[in-house]
Amino acid sequence: MAVIEAERLRSMRELRAEIHELRRGLLPVFAFPLLATPLLWLAYASVRDWSARGIHLVDLAVFQLVCAVYLVMRLRENHHCLACWALLLTLTAAQCLVVAAYPEPLTMAFGACIVVVSQALAGPGPALAAAVAVWGACAGASAWVTGSASLSFSTIAVLWLYLLIWATTWLSGRPLTTSISWALEACQQARELLAETRARRAELYRALRALEEATYRIERMNGELLVARHQAEEARAHKARFVATVSHELRGPLNLILGYSRLMVMSPERYRQPLPRDYRADVATIYRNSQHLADLVDDILDLSQIEAERLPLVKEQVDLEAEVIRAAVDIVRPLAERKGLALREELAGGLPLLLVDPIRLRQVMLNILTNAIRFTERGHVVVRSRRQDDHVIVSVEDTGPGIAPERMSRLFQEFSQMHLVEGDEPKGSGLGLSISKYLVELHGGRIWAESRLGQGTTLYCALPLPGAAPGALPMVHTGDAMGRTHGSGPFVVVHGDPGVARLLTRYLESYRVVGVAEADEVAPLVEQLHPRAVLTDAGTAPAIYDRLMRQGFDVPVISCVMPGLSERPDAERAMGYLIKPIAPESVAALVRRVERNGETRVLLVDDDPDAVRLLEIMLTSLPRPYRILKAYDGREALEVMQRHVPDLVFLDLLMPGLDGEGTLARMRADERLRDVPVVIISARDVSEGVMTLGTPISVRCHRPVDISRAARCLQAILHELAPDYLGEDLLAAC
Repeated sequence: MAVIEAERLRSMRELRAEIHELRRGLLPVFAFPLLATPLLWLAYASVRDWSARGIHLVDLAVFQLVCAVYLVMRLRENHHCLACWALLLTLTAAQCLVVAAYPEPLTMAFGACIVVVSQALAGPGPALAAAVAVWGACAGASAWVTGSASLSFSTIAVLWLYLLIWATTWLSGRPLTTSISWALEACQQARELLAETRARRAELYRALRALEEATYRIERMNGELLVARHQAEEARAHKARFVATVSHELRGPLNLILGYSRLMVMSPERYRQPLPRDYRADVATIYRNSQHLADLVDDILDLSQIEAERLPLVKEQVDLEAEVIRAAVDIVRPLAERKGLALREELAGGLPLLLVDPIRLRQVMLNILTNAIRFTERGHVVVRSRRQDDHVIVSVEDTGPGIAPERMSRLFQEFSQMHLVEGDEPKGSGLGLSISKYLVELHGGRIWAESRLGQGTTLYCALPLPGAAPGALPMVHTGDAMGRTHGSGPFVVVHGDPGVARLLTRYLESYRVVGVAEADEVAPLVEQLHPRAVLTDAGTAPAIYDRLMRQGFDVPVISCVMPGLSERPDAERAMGYLIKPIAPESVAALVRRVERNGETRVLLVDDDPDAVRLLEIMLTSLPRPYRILKAYDGREALEVMQRHVPDLVFLDLLMPGLDGEGTLARMRADERLRDVPVVIISARDVSEGVMTLGTPISVRCHRPVDISRAARCLQAILHELAPDYLGEDLLAAC
């Protein structure tokens, strides 16, 4: 406001200066015509016969006018106001001399010119004063010459003439003055608006500069966030890869520790003499803790896959009570009976089928039931199920020590032990409930707990029915929710082999892969998850697409030839795949499938002699005759098989020299060994291998694709698929 007021005052001063300059320009306009007065007077006097006295007075008046013009021209530049008053006074004196020379009313009428000049040069007020002064001077001069003290009618008429001329000039100039005032006001407003516009423009410019600076900072922060996100993703990938690598490396020695300690605890008779009591207690401790370590390795692998958002769900229509709850209860029932606990089922029955991953949900139930039995010393464990709105709620109640309210927030945190006191042994890895929470949330459900210290704990698990909105049931959250949002949403894979979905998850990192076994399960899953696309084989793609279109779902259906994992090179015709540490029950189950009448010939191939000896002990402990053949690398195994064709081969994949994959390839190339059953042994998961997708790959989509998206699709295909002009024969020749 102060800036605007200062600008207004400055504008007013400029306007006054401009008006003053206009009036300064009028002074020469009136002064120079006065120079022509002497010439006009001389010409007029030459034709009239006037008295010498009158002529001398007029000549004096003319001389005054000439001097006045000279004085005005000298003073007008630096003393304009003084020059104006000098001109008016000189004109008044000259008028008085003329009246003194010729005291007539007509001569006094020439004073009207002085009134007009004063109106133009000084304004209405000074002009009125000049009119009265000129009349008074002329009247005095006339009275002095004539010697008459009274005013005649003609003299008074001259005064009225002066006043009339003053009023006429003032009234005639009034519209012009008003117009000028309005123009000045408009100009003043325009100047104020211009000043305000400049101020707003400056503010806008400052705001624009601030916005540009903010935009630059945001862009820089976005760039830094992208770099940080990329680094975080790389760190997370490195972490998951490191965890997987370390876990796989741990499985080898764990296989030996767990296997030998199990034999020493479960089958002490094979050592032909009893172990001392202290030894048996120590070996039992080693076995128990090695089993705990093996479970911890599996939990860490699951947790690393969850954190990397690469844990797939293979969903199918499941009877939750029969295939998940009862199956888990049957597994943990011996543990409850050994502790003298009552394990009861109070199931609602008749629950609708759920579209879930039964393996992952059984893992959840086993974790919950195992924890309940571990921490309950007396009393019971009750499993209940019921339907509530659009969810099925499963609860596990125990009569254990309960959990203090201040520790409830840590219940679902990683490596959190709720009941440890000084001197207690660890009762679990501390990862079971956290993994269970993540698995339930991956299904769109919730898990929470209620507990009273000294009275027991109840864990609740709610799973949505098909078509229900995930998370629609209000529940109490304990711990931090998983909160993971997949960058591009779910992606449904239709395949009978669950390993295919797990393997695709490793490559489709921006999507959450959900696998289903049958094409009939696609429609309800699409309605529930709203996936980005459906991947299936060429045979079932048309039926899936037509059914989705009938239900009003325009979901892209991608079809290609999808082999199972059994068609991978390292698992071709493999009868089984054992992941270290190996359980004797798994070995026994595989061997029963190839047992012969009489002696069964089994070849053990591993570069670790201790691992070979452990497998030998597991086989010889079975109540069947086996002939054990041993080899410690691939070449030695092929030499042994040239002499004796085995009935079964346990083959380790990672060996120096000729590894397991090369050995298996040569076996399939040999007609004698082509049909020999092979059980692959490795510390790697079966889904870590390579799978090929057959062509053609086609996409069914009802909506037309605009040229920009189609061009990006074509660009991706051109980038990934390269032509081959040599052919396999020429490449082999090269």
